[in-house]
Amino acid sequence: MNLTNLIIGCGYLGQRLLPLLQDEHCWFTHRSENLSGEGEKKNTHQLIIDINDEKSWRHIKQLSEKQDVIIYFMVPPGKIERTLFPDFIQQLNQLNIKASILISSTVVYGNKDRVVDADSEVKIDSERAERQYQVEQAWLENMKNGSVIRLAGIYGPKRVIGRNGIINNEIINGDPDGWLNLIHVDDAAQLVKRISEVSQSKRIELGCDGFPVKRYDYYSFLAEQLKQADPKFNKDGSTRGTGRRCDNNITITRTGWRPEHTDFRKALLNLIT
Repeated sequence: MNLTNLIIGCGYLGQRLLPLLQDEHCWFTHRSENLSGEGEKKNTHQLIIDINDEKSWRHIKQLSEKQDVIIYFMVPPGKIERTLFPDFIQQLNQLNIKASILISSTVVYGNKDRVVDADSEVKIDSERAERQYQVEQAWLENMKNGSVIRLAGIYGPKRVIGRNGIINNEIINGDPDGWLNLIHVDDAAQLVKRISEVSQSKRIELGCDGFPVKRYDYYSFLAEQLKQADPKFNKDGSTRGTGRRCDNNITITRTGWRPEHTDFRKALLNLIT
């Protein structure tokens, strides 16, 4: 099948997704002329689009004759002008869309200690969660063949969560007994690709390694490997709560995807050494 992929917001995750799409035609958006060289790769092109600049949306028409377009939207909510977002979606809807996938976050499940999966109800308890959920709803309600993937904390090469803070002996904002949910960037990219192949409109999936870890255990292990002092935590009322524990079993059953990196200790050792 001759697919056309459009990655909107081709950052850390998008860069890991591109190699998985190497035999297909790929486009990615950039707000100005890209100097990274990605656009020079085989079957890879760029569109100069700023999602918050209506004048730049005219470039979307370059894909108007393409069939079976798959859209991957990876722009953080804080960088989206929500009053313009529905109009931007309508511009995208002019394309021949086979599937459209919004990358979201598990923040929408809230910070209370409970087990959550892809079908769990959201618990909006922060401004960040509210922004993320509003973007999700705009996507599901207005986007053709729209679906959502809620991802846990992404880590991987050149992105070890908390590394700089440990090295700089910074106080960690959060309950040491609270939960962290993680996913390796390569597992996240594989899940996104898988969803594009089995996508059904309005579906919501959850991507994580399936093994929540206490903050203290994670940061203590990281400090030990970096040969730094034991971590210190700020536990006052303004810190992050205990947090949810993410369960990926429903998503595994529905998609056939399975993460390879399920032991954060082993993964961190490979990233640090």
